Amino acid sequence: VVFFFFSSRRRHTRCREVSWARRCVQETDAEYMGWYQRRVHGIYLSEVKDMTTRPQVSVFAQDSTEPLPKQVKMPKVFQAPLRLDIVQFVHDNLACNKRQPHGVFGKAGMQHSAESWHTGRAVARIPRVSGSGTRRASQAAFGNMCRKGRMFAPLHIWRRWHRSVNLTQKRHALAAAVAATAVPPLVMARGHKIMDCPEIPLVFEKISAEKTKEFVKLLEKFGLGPELERCKESKKIRSGKGKRRNRRYVIRKGPLLIHAANERVKAVTACRNIPGMDTLNVHRMNLLDLAPGGHIGRMVIWTKEAFEALDKVFTEEKTGYTYAKSVMSNADLGSIINSDNIQKILRPVKANVRTHENQKKNPLKNKNAMRKLNPFVDTKVKMNKVAVEEAKKAREGLKKKHRTLKKEGKKWMKEVMAGLAEATKPEEKVKPLYLEEEEVLSVHETISEEEEEEAKEVKEEGKEEEAGKEGKKGEGKKEGKKGEGKKETKKEAAPAAEKGDKKGKEKEAKADKKKKQFFQTH
Repeated sequence: VVFFFFSSRRRHTRCREVSWARRCVQETDAEYMGWYQRRVHGIYLSEVKDMTTRPQVSVFAQDSTEPLPKQVKMPKVFQAPLRLDIVQFVHDNLACNKRQPHGVFGKAGMQHSAESWHTGRAVARIPRVSGSGTRRASQAAFGNMCRKGRMFAPLHIWRRWHRSVNLTQKRHALAAAVAATAVPPLVMARGHKIMDCPEIPLVFEKISAEKTKEFVKLLEKFGLGPELERCKESKKIRSGKGKRRNRRYVIRKGPLLIHAANERVKAVTACRNIPGMDTLNVHRMNLLDLAPGGHIGRMVIWTKEAFEALDKVFTEEKTGYTYAKSVMSNADLGSIINSDNIQKILRPVKANVRTHENQKKNPLKNKNAMRKLNPFVDTKVKMNKVAVEEAKKAREGLKKKHRTLKKEGKKWMKEVMAGLAEATKPEEKVKPLYLEEEEVLSVHETISEEEEEEAKEVKEEGKEEEAGKEGKKGEGKKEGKKGEGKKETKKEAAPAAEKGDKKGKEKEAKADKKKKQFFQTH
């Protein structure tokens, strides 16, 4: 089913819930009561067409909300198709025609003595201000990205500010905007509060109110009080620079009064001071007022004379114009497809069709596809499970071993610490932690016989050397008094003594090494 959704940039993005109650004057209006009262999230074009092709419209007097017995025929313009694309295109182009040409000074941002430094100085090649000694020197100039530079594409008064629009396009857009004013969901989608209004379109026989106060009372009587308050409360200061360019305030659009030429003076003077409200002459209707912002569905109040003049405006005044034809007379595709005429031609529905049979399956996700490619997959999965379980058991066994070893280590450590505590008691004598050579040799009988003999020889030689030294000392004292002949004997005896000393030292060093090795190993 094709729906046309009507959105508003300002407040409402979709048609809100419509709960509409109005008086049915004729039997033809009764069939539309159900359409008004149900929830509307979209609009069928066929229903909109039916809405706008009501044969007659009620006319109200100023005194009471009861309609007059005499009614007005619905003009043909309300049957025009709602072409949003045309309305938006024409609106955007016509809005350009309000602009006033303006531009900037031609030399702005270009009045510098600047020149590029070119390449080789590790800076951009944009022109830079010449000179030195000031901050401005060597600063970039001329470019739109530079401080005190010109703007990009400077505005000129000879720019193409205005747009010309095809005449037929403008007429199609105007007809669509007028037709949309008779559709309550579209009016509500623009944000207008018309829940208490007796009928849309609202047509008055005459408007004799000459003062604003009287006209406000008239609108409140016909359920448009909330709409006037909405516009009044929406007045705010514009954001941006426009607030200092004679457009300081922004306000929402309210009802639009369309009158005939001879009713202009009274109508305009009465409602021109009401916030958000505008007036239009039926012979000079403007798309910018009927569809503000390019959004169709403005709340319009008609006078009887202006409403009757619509046919004349779109036929006689717009010479050669014919209303646009809708692409589809019935846009309800669901009802068209399900109709008997179309279902007869269509082939019956195919049953038991396997559409995904030839689809390629992913073997990494589909087990059956993997089994076709690799029959060994199931056994491999089982083997992996077994391997995982065995690894778990092995890990648990190692953990138990580590726990037992920790416990044994703690016990051994306690015993060692207890032994140390007993050994270091102050009452008892502390045994030396080291052993003498004889005790070590007695305890450990692993020393060879050759090593024992060498140790004995070293001891004996040491004793002999000590005795020789003592004898030499005595002889030296006695012989010191003798002559030079005896000095020569001393010189001969000295090298023999030195050789004995060297041998003794070498043997002692060997013995010390053996001792160290022994103590390190034991």
